[in-house]
Amino acid sequence: MARAILPGRAFYMRYQLREGLFHCIAGQSVIFLDLPKNRYFALPAPSTQAFRHLVARNGEKFVGAEEALSSLIEAGYLIEDPVSGGNFNNPAIEIASDAILESNQRKFAVWEFLVALYWELLTSLKLRLFPLSSILERIGISRGAQGSGEEMGEVQIARWVSAFDQTALILGRTDRCLVRSLAMFSILRGHGVSAALVIGVRSDPFSAHAWVQHDDIVLNDSVDQINNYAPILVLR
Repeated sequence: MARAILPGRAFYMRYQLREGLFHCIAGQSVIFLDLPKNRYFALPAPSTQAFRHLVARNGEKFVGAEEALSSLIEAGYLIEDPVSGGNFNNPAIEIASDAILESNQRKFAVWEFLVALYWELLTSLKLRLFPLSSILERIGISRGAQGSGEEMGEVQIARWVSAFDQTALILGRTDRCLVRSLAMFSILRGHGVSAALVIGVRSDPFSAHAWVQHDDIVLNDSVDQINNYAPILVLR
């Protein structure tokens, strides 16, 4: 049965992003993260202005949209949905004002270092065996099942930050940002800390980065470093 349109009420066709697809504006480019396929891609320059116009209209279709955004539509990234649509909000994260690593000299126990090392190795193994989307989904499920325990204090958070920072002496720092951030995020969330895992991107040249924040405090990086990246995915 055809859907009736109420008299006097405008009926607008809207687009929405396919589930698992995230986007952000990085420089002059629109970058997408296809989480199920674990890949990034940039929108072709001729389509960039049209997509930004679509975002400004919260997904509401406009004249010429179908032609200008045909690459996204044909790939199934943009889906027509007259009922909902409009899932174009950028990930919300507090603007970082400080970084705990830049001033943190907190001592930590040997067992904390060993736990941090274990979690980083375990996370590295998981990333080899499972797609990132599956790992993030499992983190979300376990986080929801933990309940609302008492959050650890700043001193305890600083100890874990120091412990994870020292794992670099064994595992190195190159290409470890996602692994280390996932491991730290899992530990902190397991202790009730309202931390956020942030994945950001930049263009010209393209690169991706990951870090952990607690409110407006960066835990495992510097403010100057993360300011080079536009958040594309935030997990809380």
